[in-house]
Amino acid sequence: MIDMSMERVRAVIDKACQDGKSYATIEKSGDAVVDDAVAQTIDSMGYKVAINPQEILISWF
Repeated sequence: MIDMSMERVRAVIDKACQDGKSYATIEKSGDAVVDDAVAQTIDSMGYKVAINPQEILISWF
């Protein structure tokens, strides 16, 4: 099972920022309800979010 916790999401975003990127991706869980909930939560944090067939894309300015 894929770790979809907000701690993991935050760590992925922080790592991307440290690497000088303005985006990050996380694997989808395989459960559309979970993926939508994660995307909505990330969106509520002020990030832009898109879901493609393989992953959730997160971007910021």
